Parts: sequence; structure tokens; C-alpha cells
Amino acid sequence: MYDLFLSPGSIGRLELKNRVIFPPMGSGYVENEQPKAQLIDYHVRRVLGGCAMNIVEIAAVHETSKSPTTLGIYADKFIPGLARLAAAIKKAGGTPCIQLWHGGRQTSGKPFGGQPVAPSAVKNDFINEEPRPLTLDEVKELIACFGEAARRAQEAGFDAVEIHGAHGYLIDQFLNPYTNKREDEYGGSLENRARFGVEVIQAVRAQVGPDFPILFRLSAQENVPGGIELEEGIAAARLYEQAGVDALDISQGCYDALPYTVPPYFLPQKVNAANAARIKQQTGVPIIVAGRINHPELAEEILQAGMADFISLGRPQLADPDFVKKTAAGRADEIVRCIACNQGCVGRLFKGLGVSCIFNPACGHEREVVIEPAKSKKKVLVIGGGPAGLEAARVARERGHEVVLFEKEVGLGGQFVVAGRAPHKEIFAQSALHMGYRAYKAGVDIRVYTDATAERIRDVQPDVVIVASGADPALPPIPGSDKPHVYEARAVLMADQLIKAQQVVVVGGGLVGLEVMEVLLAQGKQVTVINRGPEVGKELELYIKPYTFGLIEREQVPILTNTSCLEIGDGFVLVEKDGRREKIACEAVVLAVGSQSNTKVVEPVQEMGIEHYVVGDAVKPTNVLDAIWGANEIARKI
Repeated sequence: MYDLFLSPGSIGRLELKNRVIFPPMGSGYVENEQPKAQLIDYHVRRVLGGCAMNIVEIAAVHETSKSPTTLGIYADKFIPGLARLAAAIKKAGGTPCIQLWHGGRQTSGKPFGGQPVAPSAVKNDFINEEPRPLTLDEVKELIACFGEAARRAQEAGFDAVEIHGAHGYLIDQFLNPYTNKREDEYGGSLENRARFGVEVIQAVRAQVGPDFPILFRLSAQENVPGGIELEEGIAAARLYEQAGVDALDISQGCYDALPYTVPPYFLPQKVNAANAARIKQQTGVPIIVAGRINHPELAEEILQAGMADFISLGRPQLADPDFVKKTAAGRADEIVRCIACNQGCVGRLFKGLGVSCIFNPACGHEREVVIEPAKSKKKVLVIGGGPAGLEAARVARERGHEVVLFEKEVGLGGQFVVAGRAPHKEIFAQSALHMGYRAYKAGVDIRVYTDATAERIRDVQPDVVIVASGADPALPPIPGSDKPHVYEARAVLMADQLIKAQQVVVVGGGLVGLEVMEVLLAQGKQVTVINRGPEVGKELELYIKPYTFGLIEREQVPILTNTSCLEIGDGFVLVEKDGRREKIACEAVVLAVGSQSNTKVVEPVQEMGIEHYVVGDAVKPTNVLDAIWGANEIARKI
């Protein structure tokens, strides 16, 4: 089924064993501009899983782009550390490449004690620092620095380099008219705006010789007013090809259109494939494409259709480093699919934590998070079939324990199935079911529609009980909350309760409340959101917020923050803000004010004197990453 996906391919003189590339995602495993041991382990693990080429993350080509958590390649002192990384990738059977980068206006000047530099003085709101326009001499200096950086990469043992000309970084800033206001030979026409990238390619080629592969990452379109459109991206790609690149790596977006750079679940699968296909039609070099390709079937479709030549799998190989190996072994059904939630990867990265995955706590922690056979085999009862319970059950079973799982509902997945009923999030529910499938294949005795009564617990005779009973909706003691036109948010998402009314107030502006808002808006209803705190969507990931807040703006949804709901009446809610009370007209109310842990089963387990642990939302309502990771840790220790 996956003949092209698993077939060898060429980039320049390089022969790659299959069509899979691990892209240059930032990892957070860099210290003092040098690769940490974690970064080496992280890359080696993906190589051992079958990946053909690993492109190591951004490496700064000049001091005006450096930071302690970014790899340095702007001086010879970095060669030994980079050589260790390249050698480890090669020893594991992979092909090491490294990305050469300058952030321009999309990087802070603080690490080097100056101003960010850019083609023109156009500030990026995300960085919020005024950039300084580069002089012509500085432009020439930076071009030369890309060449010198490529020489260092070659000396360090990398088999190729990728020039980062995408995502709003320096080369892309020269290309885009809204960031390039120059009036010299590097500004104005498209050919002039592409000149910087062209001369960078030429400088790299001059340093590495005619046969060393050069890849170039390109945003096919910017998705920003005044930014390049696809036709201009195609024209730039042709200029870069003529300058001497051996492959083009197609993406889109920038910091001003952040979701497109690491596309979340609300963007379509294969989001970059159509653009890649257009560029492939107009150029003659191999095309690499990334963007929500989370299963080998999707990859094969792209390759068979001639839309690209190589598939870049970043987040999918974080979720499952054995993505390629499982495909080759005929076990594609076992692949843990990335759901594009961005919580464990870039979400952690922007919080200053190392990149990982909600489904794979071993990602970035390959030495510490290891599932080893249990020294003493036990009988383990897991109570609850949500993500935490399923993770605990599977890991315990893989360690050799005998595992029984009780789930009181007829199906598995818990709150993650509820999340999967929200718009664009069907894949969340699918992933919850897949966790159940993995537990079943591991040999867990799964018993659904089974309440954890004291009698049933005694019948199992467990040595250890893991309580993963989740959380129930929190129902605040608001007068009138028991009225028939008042609904609970999760029941609305699951379509257990259908709202016929047109005017609806949603009480609670967290993730669930905003998902209910979107469902109701899609049904054509008028929605008002009330939130006690100063900010709605506080827990939304950085890459998700633009979509949600864009929806609020387009639909002109009234958002009342710092507002308490005091009473629910017939045809109104009474609210208070800044000491002032007001009645808001409505025909229905949805309560989305959080969850409370369900720990009812803990007491009987304690009374029986059984060794037990509480995990996930049963400890404290939390996010799915904390739930799965906590359950994984407990299961590795019992």
C-alpha cells in the first residue's frame, strides 16, 4: 500500500532510504547555543524508527540572531558540538542535515545586546521590538555568514544544509513587500526582493562545492495582507532553483499568521500539498512538503498524485517515533496519530519547556521515560477508561502486569471523546478510541459498562488499583440553575441536549465554553459569553487562539469579562460587573464553569487496604497532557 512512501529517493547526490524527512522543529534541547545530550537522543530515536533524513533545527548564522536556546553556527567554536550530533545521527543509520537561519525582525535583540535587524524598520508585534534596517554592507556581511555557516556544517559532518527562507524570518522578510520597503537593489520588484535569498544560496554553494546538497525552505504564501501570494511564491521558487538549490521544502505563514507555520487541527490535512504541487509543476527539483500528514495513507496519496517527492513528518514522529518502522512492518494500524493539538510540542516550546507530545512522554526524555519489564508481576485494576486510565492500563500491561480495566460507560475515551465533538476536533475522539485499541492489543482485560463497586473490586482481587475516574461537570449554586432551559456544556457538545432557543448565554469562557459557543454559532444562534475572570480562552494554545478570537470577532460575539452570573431567570440572566447589576435577555443558558474530581471510588479502595494511586482528573481537573503523563509515570513504577 505504501510503495512510494517506503521507496528510496534522491536529493542531489544523496540517496535516501525512504521518502520521510524529520523537519527542523525547534526542540528546547539547546543550552548555551550548544546541543544538549537530550537533542542527540531525540534525533537518534527518530532515526531508529526509520526516518531517512533528519534536519536539525535552526542554527544562527550571525550573532544578531543568537540566543542561549538556539544552536549557534556563526563561529568555528560550535563545530565540535554539532559534530557530535551529526555523528550520532549517522551512527544510527540516518542522514544529518542542519537548517541555517537568521530571524531578522522575528527574533529579539536582547541576547546580543542590540536591536533586531531586518530589511526595513517594520516591527513584528509578536516580538514587539523595533528592528533596525540593515545597511548595504551589513546585507553583504549576512550573505557571507550564511556561506561560512554552511562550511561549518560540512566540516561538522552534516550531509546537507537547509536554508530557512520561510515563516517570516530574514530571507522571507526580504521577499515580502510588507516587510521590505527598501529602495536599493534588494527592494522593489520581486526579483530584487528575492535577491537576498538568491545570493545566500550562491554564497553557500561557493563554500560547500558543487555536489553538496542544499535544501531551501520556502513559504509558498504568507497569509498576511501585503504578503506574497502563491504566484509570487512560485516565481521565487524558480529563482532559488536557478541559484542552485537541490530541493525545495514547502510551507507557509509567518509569526503574523502563526497557525500556518505549525498547522493546528482546525486547518485541513495535507494543508500545504496543493501549494507544493503547483511549485513542483513549475520547477525541476525534488519537493518536500509538511503539514498535517499524520498517516502513511495521506503521505502515499501525495506522492502517488505527484504533488511532492518527500514527506516531512515532524509532529507525527514526535507522537510515534516508529511511524516509518510500523508502516514498513504492516502495522500502520498501530501508529499513534498526531492530532495537531500543539499542546505537547510548540505549546511546551513557547513556555520554555522542551518539545514533546501529549501521547508520548518519552519524546525528548528518551533516557528517562523507558517502559521496562516489572520486577514483580502484579494484578492491576484500573478504574476509568479515559486517556489517563487507558495509558496506565497499557503501560502496566506492557511491563508484564495482569491488567483489568473498569469503565462505567458503554464506550472508552472519557472527556477526550467529548472534546472530539467540538468543531474540527473529530480526530480527538478517534485518538481516544485508538488509545483503547492499543490497550486491547497490549492484552488489557477491558470491561465496559462496569461500575467499580466494592463487590466487583473484591472479585478482581487486585494487588494494585489505579483510580482514573476522571471528573464531573461543576454545577455552580446559581439560583435558577435547575430551570429546564439551563443546560450543561458537555451534554450540549455530545448532543445529548438540543437547544431550540435562539438567544443563548454561555456562562464560562474557558475552552469548553468557547467550543459550545462555536457549536451554537454554527447553528445560527445568538450567543453571549460571560466569564468571571478578566480573560476568555486563557488555556487555549498559542496556535489555537487566532482561530477562536477571529471567530469571536467575525461573529461579533458579546464577551463579558470580570462578570459574575448571580441568577438565572425566565428570559434573562442577572449579572454583576464592577458592582453594577444588569439583566441580559436570553432564552437558554449553558453552564461551562469547569469540572470537579470524581473520587467516590477512592474510599472503598482505601477501606480494603489495597495499594492504590489516583491519576488524571481524579486528582485535579487538568489537561490531557498532564493526565497521560502522570498515568504513564505511575504505571512505570508499580
